[in-house]
Amino acid sequence: MKLIVFGATGSIGRHLVRQALYQGYSVTAFIRDPTKVDVRHPALPTVRGDVLDPASMERVMPRHDAVYCTLGGGPRGGVRAK
Repeated sequence: MKLIVFGATGSIGRHLVRQALYQGYSVTAFIRDPTKVDVRHPALPTVRGDVLDPASMERVMPRHDAVYCTLGGGPRGGVRAK
């Protein structure tokens, strides 16, 4: 099964990515900043994108069996404005 995780570098997303990889899933980390990925695994491709840009999400979602959204308010408690 192929999963995509939005918010893969956040506190919840990191746990979800690790658990899914441990269970043998292929996981795509959809992230703004590739330097924040702290897990390296052959079954963990990364896609640079922005959830505030629907076109970037639409390009990658069809290739996956499940979508997980672990986005939160972040340390500042809000959504980053464009």
